[in-house]
Amino acid sequence: MKVLTLIAATALTLTAGAAVAGDYGHYNGYKTQSAYKSQKTYKAQKSYEAAPTKVSLKIVTDNNDRTLYIFDNDSRGASNCYGGCATDWPPYYAPADATPYGHYSVIQRSDGTYQWAWKGWPLYYWDGDKYPGDRGGDGIGGVWHIVHR
Repeated sequence: MKVLTLIAATALTLTAGAAVAGDYGHYNGYKTQSAYKSQKTYKAQKSYEAAPTKVSLKIVTDNNDRTLYIFDNDSRGASNCYGGCATDWPPYYAPADATPYGHYSVIQRSDGTYQWAWKGWPLYYWDGDKYPGDRGGDGIGGVWHIVHR
């Protein structure tokens, strides 16, 4: 009888552990995709936005908590991400009349559009980030980085 009780207790413990492991909800303080299943996914930005007003956990995000990135192949005040690059890494567009403030500035891209910049570096989204708080683009190709405050 003790053997059956021990087997049943072990099975119950393993089942409960698997259920918890399958839905982290939070990892190192950051919400994971499972915590956002009820929220809409985000598409590439198609409109101009105001400058970000949030800095979350010393990471610069847009007003919807989407992570922003910088590109090592850019230079301060100039973007080098166009075509396929801009498809995978959509620029964080700014309206033509945007007002720089603090560490935020606005650059004009070679296609005539405007883009928000952090300390002069153009800001981008990563198309692979689908939920608020996703940070999957950090380190890609060794040239894309999360913007730290």
